[in-house]
Amino acid sequence: MSTFRTARLAAVVAVALAALAGCGESSTHAASSGDDGAPSLTLPALRTKLASISLDECATKPAEQIYPDCARFVREVQNVVPAARAEAREVASPQALAKAADAVDGAVNRFTQDQCIPVGAPPGPASACGPDLASMQEALRALVAAVGR
Repeated sequence: MSTFRTARLAAVVAVALAALAGCGESSTHAASSGDDGAPSLTLPALRTKLASISLDECATKPAEQIYPDCARFVREVQNVVPAARAEAREVASPQALAKAADAVDGAVNRFTQDQCIPVGAPPGPASACGPDLASMQEALRALVAAVGR
């Protein structure tokens, strides 16, 4: 008789653990959108963030002059792209958003590859980094337009 109770108790515990595991798993996935588990921005918050980033001097000043001072700006631009992609289904033209996000990613990659803001070294040449930042500025404007205001 005690073997029956032990087996029954084990079955009840297993069912309870399975139910708890399922609940925790579904709530975790619903709250996250990226690989890092961070919750996605809502579309209005994304619009606010993009508006703020687009007012940065690295978005508005001549790229050839300002690029050495734009490490934080580049990081901000790079970090907002996954949130924008997550909101693609909420905008008028998801294709335009995807195209702009791809352009931002490409510009960030070129800026990085050209060592425009290396750590502990002089910045890359204006002949490469100016056009890289100018491409990023243009891509950011396209992303802002695709997300809407």
